[in-house]
Amino acid sequence: MRFLFILLIVLTLPLMAKVNINTASKSELTKLPGIGAAKAQKIINFREFEHPFNTVDDLLKVSGFSEKLLEKIKDEVEVGNISSSSSTKTVKRKSRNTNGDKIDSIMRKFDNEPKIEKVQKEALKYAHINNARFDSWIARAKNQAWLPKIYVKGQVRKSNKDDYDQDDLSIGSFSGQGVTVQNQSYIEAKAEFDLRELVFHPDELRVNKEILTSVKDRKKLLEYVTKLYFDRRKNQVNLVLSPPRSSKGLLNAKMKIMQQTSILDALTNGYFSKNIK
Repeated sequence: MRFLFILLIVLTLPLMAKVNINTASKSELTKLPGIGAAKAQKIINFREFEHPFNTVDDLLKVSGFSEKLLEKIKDEVEVGNISSSSSTKTVKRKSRNTNGDKIDSIMRKFDNEPKIEKVQKEALKYAHINNARFDSWIARAKNQAWLPKIYVKGQVRKSNKDDYDQDDLSIGSFSGQGVTVQNQSYIEAKAEFDLRELVFHPDELRVNKEILTSVKDRKKLLEYVTKLYFDRRKNQVNLVLSPPRSSKGLLNAKMKIMQQTSILDALTNGYFSKNIK
């Protein structure tokens, strides 16, 4: 009887062993209740790219992890032998160095693509929103005061004169002057300068309003381009770190990146794809 009791304990020990969330594989993590492949990969990414788990409660730092899920698995997991501060600092330091190298390696995969600053500049250029254009508007509004206002008027006069002297109509003889047409015309031109407009031209108000509108459009465009650029980069990184397991998921992920690429091309007149080396 005692032998059977000992045997039962030995057999159940593996079942009672806790999962070390700092060393467990993806398949080991998915055996925990409520942990699927996606969450298991997030746990692995966190300990590799952020830092090892110091306590089980650190799981709450993982994206998508709730307190309810933590309570469900808390008694089945552990962090391993990294309790001492010295060993924890050593592990963290090694982890940071390793993670830094991994991150650099992943980001270097995209060095062939245009930088965000270039993409922003091309988007503004294609949208005809730039500071040089604003300066040109203001300069032209101010220089307009140097141009005079021209007034031109003219008049054309015609006068007809018919003079006849008849001596004797009975014999059909006469003497006199025929038809004469006299043209009297003139053109008057006048130029006026309003030097007050050198100080402030009314058109500057209109120009400033247009610039203000353009500045708002510029800000919106930059925010949109920047968000789109880094959302695309995030999708690229996710595709490297945790590619979808199904063909459909992989296709959807790639199509999403292609869609974002085409929008960047539309905003930059094709600059983005043309400059991918």
